[in-house]
Amino acid sequence: MTLSQEQINAILEGTGTYEDTPDADGNSLEGFFQHLSQQGMTAGSQAVSQALGKSVVLSHPEVSRLSAESLLKDTPSHQVMIQTGYQAGRDFPLLFLIKDYDVAVIFDILMGKDGRNPDLEIGDLQISAIGEVMNQLIGAAATAISAELGTKLAMKPPASESLNLEKQSLPAPYGSGELLCVRYQLTIEGVLDSEIFELWPLSDASAFHTQFTTPAPSAAPPAAPPAAAPSMASTVPVGTQGHEVAPPPTMPPTQQSYAAPPPQQPQYPPQSVQSVQFAPLGSSTMASQPAGSLDRILDIPLKVTVELGSSRLKVKNVLELAKGSVVELDKLSGEPVDLLVNGRLMARGEVVVINENFGVRISEILGPEARLQQFSDGG
Repeated sequence: MTLSQEQINAILEGTGTYEDTPDADGNSLEGFFQHLSQQGMTAGSQAVSQALGKSVVLSHPEVSRLSAESLLKDTPSHQVMIQTGYQAGRDFPLLFLIKDYDVAVIFDILMGKDGRNPDLEIGDLQISAIGEVMNQLIGAAATAISAELGTKLAMKPPASESLNLEKQSLPAPYGSGELLCVRYQLTIEGVLDSEIFELWPLSDASAFHTQFTTPAPSAAPPAAPPAAAPSMASTVPVGTQGHEVAPPPTMPPTQQSYAAPPPQQPQYPPQSVQSVQFAPLGSSTMASQPAGSLDRILDIPLKVTVELGSSRLKVKNVLELAKGSVVELDKLSGEPVDLLVNGRLMARGEVVVINENFGVRISEILGPEARLQQFSDGG
């Protein structure tokens, strides 16, 4: 594996080491994570590409062991960090670092622009947006890695926040001790060519590697219980008059033998098999039911909703909503409103005011054909 410049600097300065010692199966820690990272980010790139509508590629993972100080020495100070992790029997914390400029480009694309002239001011809206993008990325990666490892790997919900490395340090447990760093090349079609960091505490990375590369011990078959020796205790029979009867002569020890009696097969009487007979379904059966069967469900609550109208908005328009914004609905003024019962359209009516409260005067009740059409349309 080729050493990165950070690894070379760390070795020369004595602040880090580079080890790639294979385990019993020939799998090195670095090789293990490089393979999983390639598999996971291939799936993650596809998920983010669909979200942005542009080709996004996270590739060429470079895995190294180094300290937080050597990592941050040549790293831009303004970053957005996303804390997440995997759950597989225990928690494995994980942290991503993305440049604030890259976050601005991604947010610009999410807003329907081309990402070439992004707003470089990073606020809560941009941080929240990149958190959702990383949720898509890590979720797809976790699914791909689960398939590769042959076990379910759950993702911890990502939490994103801004980070100024000139004034802040990496949070625990990343700020001290040795880290396993995976550096990816981040490319967005025609817009961005950058990099992104994935950080593991080295102890957790080693535990993750051990958990999924150490073969499980095979269970030994249970030992068969020792066969019980036949009891050869002799008894003295008693005659009918209460006198002792001499026991039969016993064989010498070398000639004694024991033969188990043949197993007895249980005897069962012959069984007669016949088909089940059901009573015919006739008018007499239905007539026996009480006329007030609806009484059984009269106390079941139903949710009645009145829908004034609906509208479809793009993510860009939703993010632009503020106090005083007006959303245009698909209903004309004066059109009847829809009355839904448990989410199904049942009737229509007009809005009225009753004692300073809104109400609905029913003007149309949908027939069975119209309600059935809702089910066939998937409504």
